[in-house]
Amino acid sequence: MPDQTRHIAFFLPTFPAGGQEHTTLLLMKGLVERGHRVDLLLERKVGAYLPRVPETIPIHELKRRSRWSGYRRLIPGWPSEGFRHLRGSLGLGQRSIPLHRLIALVDYMETQRPDVVISAHDRAPLLAIWAAGIARRRVATIVIEHSLFSYNRAAAQHDNRTAARMQRHEVLMRRLYPLVDARVAVSRAAGEDLADVIGMPHEAVSRIYNPVVSAELACLAEHPIDDAWFAPGAPPVILAAARLAPEKNLDVLIEAFAELRHSGVDARLILLGDGPERDTLCQRIDTLGLAAEIRLPGWVDNPYAWMRHSALFVVSSAFEGLSNTLIEAMACGCPVVSTDCPGGPREILQDGRYGALVPVGDVGALAHAMRSTLSSPTDRNTLIARASDFAVDRAIDEYEALIEGVCAAPDIPAA
Repeated sequence: MPDQTRHIAFFLPTFPAGGQEHTTLLLMKGLVERGHRVDLLLERKVGAYLPRVPETIPIHELKRRSRWSGYRRLIPGWPSEGFRHLRGSLGLGQRSIPLHRLIALVDYMETQRPDVVISAHDRAPLLAIWAAGIARRRVATIVIEHSLFSYNRAAAQHDNRTAARMQRHEVLMRRLYPLVDARVAVSRAAGEDLADVIGMPHEAVSRIYNPVVSAELACLAEHPIDDAWFAPGAPPVILAAARLAPEKNLDVLIEAFAELRHSGVDARLILLGDGPERDTLCQRIDTLGLAAEIRLPGWVDNPYAWMRHSALFVVSSAFEGLSNTLIEAMACGCPVVSTDCPGGPREILQDGRYGALVPVGDVGALAHAMRSTLSSPTDRNTLIARASDFAVDRAIDEYEALIEGVCAAPDIPAA
C-alpha cells in the first residue's frame, strides 16, 4: 500500500448494469477501503447500477453552468487540426454531446482537484484528456480499454453513421492517447490491439486484469435457486451470461445446443442477459422447436448462484476484451467452454488448460466441446484456484502502484 492516499475520480458516460460498470464499482470500493478518496464522475447521472454505489463515493454529474470564464482556454495550445477532429467526434454544436460537458469537466478538475482521472468507454477518455490539457492545474489521466477497438470498428461497418463516428473517434485516439499518463488494457490482446490502433509500441499499454473474484462473489454463489430446472435429478443446465448482441454469437450457441440435443444429450440452456438480439434469438429458438429447453430470463441480480448450480458455462463470442463472466463461472466452480476468440479467453484458460477452446462460429466444434465437458468436467477446485488469479485485491494492488506512479510527478499533491 502506498505511503499516501490519493483523490481518484472515475469518469464514465453513464452507469448502467454491465460488466464494465461492475468492474468500476469493485475498483472504487477497493480503493476506498484502502483509504483513498474516490469520486464517480458521470456525463449523465443515470443507470441501473447507481443504487449500488456506496455513500462513501460521491457521484458528480457534468451539469451546465450559467457562466464560465474559461471559454478562451478551450482552444489555445491545441493544434487546429486536432480541434477540428475533436469537434467532429464529440458532436460539438449538435445535440449528442453539448460543449457544456467539457466545460463542466474542466470546472470539476479545477474545483475538486483530483490527483488523477481514470476514464473508460466511448468519448469519456477523449473528454478527460482534452479537459486535463485545459485545466489550470495538472491532473494525471489514465485510460482503460475494456474491449478490442478494431473489432468493434469492424463490426460497425454495416452502419454508415456508426462507422463514420468510429473513424473520427480513432483519429482522435491516435492524436490524444499518447498524451495520457498511462494506458491500461484488461488483457494482453486488448493492449496489443489498442497500441496498434493508436500507433504506439505494445509496451506503451499496461495490462491489468479486471478485479473479478471477491469474498462477496463466493458468498452469493452459495445462495440457493428455487427453480425446477436445478432440482436434484433434473437434466444438466448449460448457462451463458451476456448482452444479447451480435458480437456474442449466441445464435451459434443455440445452434450448437440443438446439435447437442440431437446427438442424444438431454440438457437445458439458459441465456442470462438482455439486448437488441432478444427477438431474433427467440424466433430461432421457436424455429428449432426448443422453446421448452431454452430460457431467456433477462438480467438477474445474482448470476453467481446460477453459475454455481449449472453443469457448464459457455462463452460463444466473436471477440472479448477479457470476459469477466468466464472468470466468474470458474470462481463458482462451474466447468467452462469458450470460443478461441480474439481477446481474453485464451489468456484466462491458459491455452485450453482450464477449459476447451473452439474456433469462432464453429457450431459442430462447440457442440462437441460441450458434450465432452459435460461427460468429463474439469475439477471444481482446479477452476476456483485458477480464478483466484483474478482476485480483486491483486487488481487493486496494481492500480494503486500505477496511480502512485502517475501522481508522483511535481504539482500533484496528496489528497
